[in-house]
Amino acid sequence: MATIPVEHILDSHSLVSDGTVDLFELTPSSGTGTIRFKADNDVTWRGQTYVGIPCALNGEKKSSDVGLTMPKLTIGQPNIDLSLFKGLVYDGNLDNAIVVKQHLLVDNLKNNRLIREVSTYRVKRVENYSLHKIGTLKGAQMNPAALMSI
Repeated sequence: MATIPVEHILDSHSLVSDGTVDLFELTPSSGTGTIRFKADNDVTWRGQTYVGIPCALNGEKKSSDVGLTMPKLTIGQPNIDLSLFKGLVYDGNLDNAIVVKQHLLVDNLKNNRLIREVSTYRVKRVENYSLHKIGTLKGAQMNPAALMSI
């Protein structure tokens, strides 16, 4: 049996697990600008500010049996005014919008490191909208190379 170097044993005991955070970027299908947001508080990462707004991405799943599922993104809660999204919804600018989710460790966020897992989705439709909630932006996951095609 091989012996394990003492340095490796000491390093293994110093490993610390860290929390994760999801940053979202929503780019409307027409018009200009990207809306950057995340759940909870505001944060700045790599020079971009992500506004804290209640949101959840549900149904994101990858498996060899099913493949990729179509997740649902919900933004808002009863005490939040989402009237700034009204124009985007009623003009149809959220249909075919691009949503980029960046999943990273809190330590990488704090230290401004570009180490993350990126998932890109195209919004198929907005199922419902109210002053306090954009219900279920259903999307299909995209191959990042597909964004480069014309």
